[in-house]
Amino acid sequence: MDDLHSEKLTLGVHCNKIRHKGMYTGEFPNPGEGRFFDAYDNGAYWCAETAVGFGPDGQPVRPDICQGGRACCSVK
Repeated sequence: MDDLHSEKLTLGVHCNKIRHKGMYTGEFPNPGEGRFFDAYDNGAYWCAETAVGFGPDGQPVRPDICQGGRACCSVK
């Protein structure tokens, strides 16, 4: 599963263990979606190591906090 790619996550910035449901679909986002809905991130995130919404350190899994400064983070 190392070949998963997401436009929401940037390699070298976000932890390699973070996952969200959009990584498992082959669909492209609707380009006109912003005209009908407010822009917000409705993704459910989880850690590939723990398989739940909390990392090994007990903190929540989200792109804004699963980054290089976190002890359990793997950005290589």
